[in-house]
Amino acid sequence: ALINPQWRLVDDALDTASKSEGFLGGLANFLGGKGGAQKQLKDSGFKPVYTLEGYVCRGNNVRLLQVLDSEWCVFCERDDGESFVPVGSTPTRPTYQEVDQMLGDSDIGYKYERDFGMSPKL
Repeated sequence: ALINPQWRLVDDALDTASKSEGFLGGLANFLGGKGGAQKQLKDSGFKPVYTLEGYVCRGNNVRLLQVLDSEWCVFCERDDGESFVPVGSTPTRPTYQEVDQMLGDSDIGYKYERDFGMSPKL
């Protein structure tokens, strides 16, 4: 089992460089790029079985969840912080823009509007 709460599916510049061959790729791996580790995992047959990511969109805490080979499910945290509302799913990992559209389609606006009483709580 591999559990890494800091490993994201998106790459920064160091991760991208670490996927290349040669001196630059080796240096990027040494400095913390994940390209070498990803190659080792792929070569050994590793497949993610549970992926949970989170970020903020429209001021709302959003979670992306994929279990095994299922679709990516998107959830938005309620204002009380106690539970989440499902807002959509996609076959591939949704982009930030797609999540923003899902929130809009689910009539979930900006959090500041709810905080200032301009729209009902979620």
